[in-house]
Amino acid sequence: MSKNSAWYYIVHWVRLYFGAHLLFSGIRYAVTGYVPEIPGVGGEWVQANANIYLYQAIKYLEIITGAMILTNRFTLLGLILEFPATVNIFWLNTFIVATPRQLFTGPQELFLNGVLLLAYSGWMVAVLKPKLEPLWLWDGERAYKPIVGGRIVEPKGARNANYTSEVN
Repeated sequence: MSKNSAWYYIVHWVRLYFGAHLLFSGIRYAVTGYVPEIPGVGGEWVQANANIYLYQAIKYLEIITGAMILTNRFTLLGLILEFPATVNIFWLNTFIVATPRQLFTGPQELFLNGVLLLAYSGWMVAVLKPKLEPLWLWDGERAYKPIVGGRIVEPKGARNANYTSEVN
């Protein structure tokens, strides 16, 4: 996505908004202990999560993921880590509680996280390949090399002899 494209600026604005939203929500809880009043079974469920400290863990995770997304550092990792909580918030707010505030918050959260995951999805191409060879984290730069016959192509005399060197 080029800097001349309007989408570049739209995606970055959405990233800044979502990151700030998560960071604010997490910090608000950390500073004040604020848990929203949620009616009915949804409120009971949130209270049960708070009783087993899952609610608190999610709020502290929001601080971390919000900072990652807002500062554009490890953005994709932050979006992926936040996604289970996003789906949970969407389901609870949209189908269980369904008050006007929740009907705005739940879909908004899923929309923002979904759009950003889509915008950064080009970095997840390997996840969509049906068959991959093992690749250690510290050899990750090899993922950007061409693959021929299911093997990573290395130039002759490559540093790691464990990988097949296949050149035409």
